[in-house]
Amino acid sequence: MVSSVKAKWLAVAMFLMNCSGVESVQAGKYTISAHGDASYGVYRTDLGLLGYSQGNCTHCHEQHASIDGIEQAPVNGGASPFNLFSKTFDTAAITKPYNQADVFCFYCHSTSGSLQQGGAMVNYDYAKTFGGASGGPTSIMDAFNQPGEIDGSYHNLYDIWDFARTEFDFFTDNSDPCSACHNPHLARRNKENKRDASYACISRPTEHSDQWGDDVDEQMSDYSAIYQAPFYFGSSSTYEPDAVSSSQDDGSLTPDYNTFCLDCHNQQVYSTTLSRNIVAIDWSASGGDLSGAGDKHGSNNATVDVVSRSPYGVLPGYVLSCLDCHEPHGSPNAYLIRRSINGESLGVTIDSGKDGSARGNQCRQCHKDDYEAGGSVNTGLINVWRTTHHGGGLAADNPYRTTQVPGCGCHEVVGNKKMPIACDNCHGHDKYVDATHPGTIDGRSIPAPYFTNGQGGYLRRTF
Repeated sequence: MVSSVKAKWLAVAMFLMNCSGVESVQAGKYTISAHGDASYGVYRTDLGLLGYSQGNCTHCHEQHASIDGIEQAPVNGGASPFNLFSKTFDTAAITKPYNQADVFCFYCHSTSGSLQQGGAMVNYDYAKTFGGASGGPTSIMDAFNQPGEIDGSYHNLYDIWDFARTEFDFFTDNSDPCSACHNPHLARRNKENKRDASYACISRPTEHSDQWGDDVDEQMSDYSAIYQAPFYFGSSSTYEPDAVSSSQDDGSLTPDYNTFCLDCHNQQVYSTTLSRNIVAIDWSASGGDLSGAGDKHGSNNATVDVVSRSPYGVLPGYVLSCLDCHEPHGSPNAYLIRRSINGESLGVTIDSGKDGSARGNQCRQCHKDDYEAGGSVNTGLINVWRTTHHGGGLAADNPYRTTQVPGCGCHEVVGNKKMPIACDNCHGHDKYVDATHPGTIDGRSIPAPYFTNGQGGYLRRTF
């Protein structure tokens, strides 16, 4: 009975989805996907009691909005797009916190109240799944709803929905925002198979009908020959993902997240959460310190010495992956910054303030602050950056006087103390500093008067 029910509704669901204006689904690919697998796929408890087998399409799709004349939980009183058991997305949910009913995927991908058999669907964040960090959210819904209403950040689902419906042909006004990055009929269980590229769980928005990261030319090692995977959490000899050895630290086991993310972020995207545009990111252009050059954490090489922590060392020009620093769903930190980077916990919550007190704890995961540059002795020099900016060993990367006069005008002075300048006043995607671009806490400019970039003055790309 179970096998016949599965075969019948699999065929019906494929037909209905094809008639609904979305791409036809290949049954073979679906049955090996995370949702279609007969051992761990979709299994809504109420339907399991009616005899529907694990992975059956009917666990998500109800072609009559009911079964045997009865609408199964959740009861929402009628048919839904794509013959799903509930609406895909509540467009009134413009910002977090999200409720389970706001997003179709959250009905199962939640810590409690999941419709998936067992009542919970466990998915950890990137820092834990692929980086080995401890703690963090335990479901996708929790990742979007992390504490910190002001500074805790998340990929705003309304903004994804609003952007994707005009940008990508497959995406409609009735689509679930999660499907902008995931094809639910193809996504596989990457979290349990971190070293096997065929288990890719993402699909590029411009290639929605295919997995991304499963083919030979879709890894970070293909994006750049000088990609270096960061350390795995708590280790100085193994690397992401999954504590691999140095023989596999070239990104050959990491999807090309740069190409994936830049399907959207190669242009300005409006953020409802931040009430501003997120800058367009150029990860492929060179150009040194020219104002129109690409980011230096991308393919644009550094133009002066870069003294970094292991495993990066002194070689300039490494290309980073977006997910080396950022979470894809949500973070307790501002700007989707990961809880751990390059094998270590940040140790603090990064906020979006301009007082200079926190952001450097992200930078120091790879760059040497005064604590590291001084031989890791005085812990009071953690997240202090005088050496880099004012000399004391890194002369070639010394854009300011070693001894500043009291009224230099760069730092805010509180009492008799010069306050630190927040990293992101000067550093960040698409940023540079010259005589007309501000970098100080009160908006005054701080061009680098003792640094000549060889390109006509004091302009300097700072990311």
